[in-house]
Amino acid sequence: RALKTTSGQASESEMSATTKQPQTAGIESMAIPDKATPAEATARFFTLSSKEHDFQVQVFEGEWDEEGVYVYQAFNHVIADWAVSHQRFGGPDFNPTRMTWIKPSFAWVLYRAGYGHKHNQERILKVKLPHAAIAELLSQCHCKHGGGGTDGRVQWDPARDLMSGEGREPRMMQRRRAIQIGLKGKLSEQYVASTISIQDVTELSHKVGAAHAIKDNTAQKEAMTALAPELPKERPYLPACSESALVELGMMPGERAAQMASLGRGKAPVKVGKRHHVKPEPESALPCAPDLDAPA
Repeated sequence: RALKTTSGQASESEMSATTKQPQTAGIESMAIPDKATPAEATARFFTLSSKEHDFQVQVFEGEWDEEGVYVYQAFNHVIADWAVSHQRFGGPDFNPTRMTWIKPSFAWVLYRAGYGHKHNQERILKVKLPHAAIAELLSQCHCKHGGGGTDGRVQWDPARDLMSGEGREPRMMQRRRAIQIGLKGKLSEQYVASTISIQDVTELSHKVGAAHAIKDNTAQKEAMTALAPELPKERPYLPACSESALVELGMMPGERAAQMASLGRGKAPVKVGKRHHVKPEPESALPCAPDLDAPA
């Protein structure tokens, strides 16, 4: 849908997620009004532009509406059954303080859980969180190597394409990044307590996996086109965090965004002695915590 801004209107296609966004004269001009709705705030940020400058930022992309944002997790049958039945996380097998990773990208959780076929990750759940909750969680996260012993970690991995598969996984998109949010301790408990709704999307996950497994490109495209009405409509999203938090996480211009953008082109230079060689960029080459995902 078109999102109205102070400078006009922008369609979803005009706000397509990319690490390259138009720059304004300064961060101050990107200030978002305190009473702006999520749609207004996101549209304002991604439509502000200047013809003379460009900057590199990481883009949070996911499905969201006026009520909240959706994230995905994979669990075993026992935990998933309890969560869907009670519409909250809990039960004897669930540990609310254990390190857990939430993913706004449906394609990424499909990659991580093998479309719901990996051991202890047989069920894919779609969890809705309020805008305020996701902003508060992200505001307490850090994006740096090893996570620094913090309860909240963010990393940006090569994005996965929901509409096409390679082999037995969604196609990797080297020039785009998907956010992964790691939570443990009090932040994991806060996440659990903030849940609005929990939906089981395992059947849809299996359908996408079957389509991605089709070797003929034309037939695969036709299968995914047929599934399109059931798929999430993911689009750029600007969390209602403070400016300093967004800069720290690479979602606004700054040292972190520049550092990550330099590694976001599929290859990263590696110094060997007095010479520089280039090697393929690993899945988690960015200076953030590794994905230590667990079923719970």
